Amino acid sequence: MSRSTTVRLLGAALVCAALGLTGCASGSDSGDEPGSRSKEAPPVDFKNPPKVTATPSMSGARNLQLPLEAYAWTDAEERTKRQGEDLLAAECMRGFGFDLEPRPLYRGDKALRDAHRYGVTDPATASRYGYHPDPTARGARPPKENYSPAESLVLFGPQDGQKAQEQNGKAIPKGGCWGKSLRGLASAGPKVHPDKEEFADQLAGFTYQESQKDSRVKKVFAAWSACMKESGYSYAHPMAAVEDKRFAKAPNATPGELRVAEADVACKRKHNVIGTWYAVEVAYQNRAVEKNQQQLNTLKDRKAAILKAAAAAGAR
Repeated sequence: MSRSTTVRLLGAALVCAALGLTGCASGSDSGDEPGSRSKEAPPVDFKNPPKVTATPSMSGARNLQLPLEAYAWTDAEERTKRQGEDLLAAECMRGFGFDLEPRPLYRGDKALRDAHRYGVTDPATASRYGYHPDPTARGARPPKENYSPAESLVLFGPQDGQKAQEQNGKAIPKGGCWGKSLRGLASAGPKVHPDKEEFADQLAGFTYQESQKDSRVKKVFAAWSACMKESGYSYAHPMAAVEDKRFAKAPNATPGELRVAEADVACKRKHNVIGTWYAVEVAYQNRAVEKNQQQLNTLKDRKAAILKAAAAAGAR
């Protein structure tokens, strides 16, 4: 077979489906109480609330520094890793006669996540978008993947119980070229069970939930709720406003939603909701790090090995 000149893009959704990876996407129904999203018990004892050493006065939530971030992937590290994955996968695909275009450069979204971690916190954003996302914040959607059957077979390997196959007289590696790429990057680092790959992020999810149940956070939530009541809005806690189903039904923020969001930000600032919530969450994350230090150090070592291998493959 002649070398294919077809351009293909590698997408995360296809990768997850093809390799059977866990934790690629998640979703859950919203609960009535803050911090009620996950029913799974956290791998840390949070029965006794941790001490808070200092509570900063914070009007916004950009550029947050949280303890567990030292063990997760930064936007720059994620960019390097993805470039390494694409370079190794493309090299493998060329051996089978296919060209594979790398994914669009990963922009990262830490700033966006931080800005909305505690709901809407910026007056300008509240006045313009309410609780709706800024449509330009994440950039344009990447083109939809469109692989031929032969390309898909080589890229992802045999699926659904298919036996090992060959392409152009060569044996397709386990998990296809994509699986080979992932193994190649991770081969020099410590082994980690697939369920633990996102352990730092999972811990961060638990600590975020637990922080909302903390008495110190509930106290400022109550003050925020009373403040909102003075403006004519009834919400038990800030995330109840974010998840108001009336707002979710509209494609864009209505004038009523904008007024609620503006009051939300004003009440958060009046009662230092962001500073208190952040300080408590930091305390919970510090405990999570202390109780899971060995596992987190393993993830950190694995990350360092993957980044080194990605750089050796030509990633920047």
